[in-house]
Amino acid sequence: MALGDRHQKKDVEAALKRAEAAGLKVTRTGNGHTWGYLLCCPCSKTVGVSCTPQSPGEEAKMIDRFTWRHRNCA
Repeated sequence: MALGDRHQKKDVEAALKRAEAAGLKVTRTGNGHTWGYLLCCPCSKTVGVSCTPQSPGEEAKMIDRFTWRHRNCA
């Protein structure tokens, strides 16, 4: 992630940093309600990250679940 690409919700931003540390790629799009995508390069699976999640805690858990499922791919 580039310097200006931080997520505005601290729980989601922390989960994105954990995902990057695990080897997943975080891509910022800025289109509509989607803030960006989390990409597992080896298996080409993606998950969208909401710009304005209804529950930031649940969004962070979803990112952590995706990271955990794809921890052995990277």
